[in-house]
Amino acid sequence: MHPPIRPNLAFGVVALALVVSAGQAVAEQKLGHLISLHVETVIATDTHQGMDPKLERSPAAKRLRAIFDYTTYRLLRHQDEDTRCGLPVAFNLPGGRILHVSPTTVEGNMIVMEMVLFAGAEPVMRTELEMTNGGSLMLVGPRLPGQTYIVTIGAETDAPVGRDLRDAAAPASHPPATNAALPPSPSPPQN
Repeated sequence: MHPPIRPNLAFGVVALALVVSAGQAVAEQKLGHLISLHVETVIATDTHQGMDPKLERSPAAKRLRAIFDYTTYRLLRHQDEDTRCGLPVAFNLPGGRILHVSPTTVEGNMIVMEMVLFAGAEPVMRTELEMTNGGSLMLVGPRLPGQTYIVTIGAETDAPVGRDLRDAAAPASHPPATNAALPPSPSPPQN
């Protein structure tokens, strides 16, 4: 026969379970809105081979033709990652460069992000910007004889649009970034 369960012990176990599940709900809420990031790396040349068929299906194809006058666009890499405000994501780029993208807040129809570009372990570019939900940004470079690398970064969120939404985890103002907030840079892929 089992000894009877004491009411205080049973109450304590239930209370602990409720505290743990409430803590998980608060932690999920503090992570902020889900942000989908899309990064495409393209090499542009003048070899008269046209648009890569994989790139042709991308929203970036029309913008590439409108902005640049190259005759050939080849998709090197397409990466999609989901994150939440306050959680950075790293993307490997050609030449051993690594791009860290960290959405910080959603304000109205705008996604505020910090981006840091690394060449090895050294940050070579750091910027904070606001991007329209569903919008994109193009980074151009490096330019080599006869070819140029173009990186398109797109972002969209599940947050309701049309009103200001400041994420619980994000600070009220946007302080300058520090390397301490960034994850370690991944090693570039081996070819």
